[in-house]
Amino acid sequence: MGLETGENSKMFETELVESLIENHLFDEALPFLDRLLKRYADPYFIYLKGKVFFLSGMLKEAIDELSTVIAQDSDFWEAYELLGEAYRRNKQIELAENYYFKATSINPRATQAWLGKGILALQKGEYQVAVLSFETYLRINRNDAETWRLLGTSYKEMNNFLSAIDAYNEAINLDPTNQELYGELGDLYLSIGRSDIAKEKYLQALQVEEKTRPVSKTIYYKLARLYLDEGQNQKAFNVCNELLALERDDPVATFLSGKALVKLGQRYEGTVRVKRAYENQDNPEFKEYLDQLDKEMFGPKYG
Repeated sequence: MGLETGENSKMFETELVESLIENHLFDEALPFLDRLLKRYADPYFIYLKGKVFFLSGMLKEAIDELSTVIAQDSDFWEAYELLGEAYRRNKQIELAENYYFKATSINPRATQAWLGKGILALQKGEYQVAVLSFETYLRINRNDAETWRLLGTSYKEMNNFLSAIDAYNEAINLDPTNQELYGELGDLYLSIGRSDIAKEKYLQALQVEEKTRPVSKTIYYKLARLYLDEGQNQKAFNVCNELLALERDDPVATFLSGKALVKLGQRYEGTVRVKRAYENQDNPEFKEYLDQLDKEMFGPKYG
């Protein structure tokens, strides 16, 4: 009866400290863990202490605790996985890879290790390894939009555009208000010569609600440039004005709207805008276009 009561007490205390960690109450969790470690010779509590240090950004302390765990229990795959994360954040890439490998060797379903391996492989340009790692992770965590994006990026770098498009579409289905996803998918279509679909994706990006994210100005720029290339100058002007209503005096939007006005036959108004853009930002593209206009119409030189 006493043993049962003791086990129940330990279980309750374990659930309590896990709850503290889950709710990021680290200042309360650490002394509680120290008390538990005086009473129980359990590597799991050392692991939890390492986890608290990791989540608090104290990577050296986290590594020390987690190394103690694997010294006591060489099959504790969660400790290897979290060590991999700690070393990755500490930019010790080789050590991170070693610990990720150990975690997945012990437990092939160590998902965070697969994700970490994929991120490192993508950074190193090892795109096939990245694809394998991300796909393994996504078999278990299919609702992670960011990892679908990383998978799409990996496929794009391998010139596997159909798979890249599929991955980006999965990400968008999971996070339909993320402007960056539409923008990157638009870039992908643009890179394979499908400017028509690229425009659709850029337009979708501008139509989604973006209440919690900053305005993605580059999408406005890309769409305006596509319209200018196609001779749809009024649409280019309208897109730039939409951005200028949000970001007053944005130099690139001012320049592109001025260029659109010139193409629409409103040379004076357009030139004024281009000059204002150049005054706000010393951009060689703006200067080159001003020089071109100077050859066609008398006006002051900007040097």
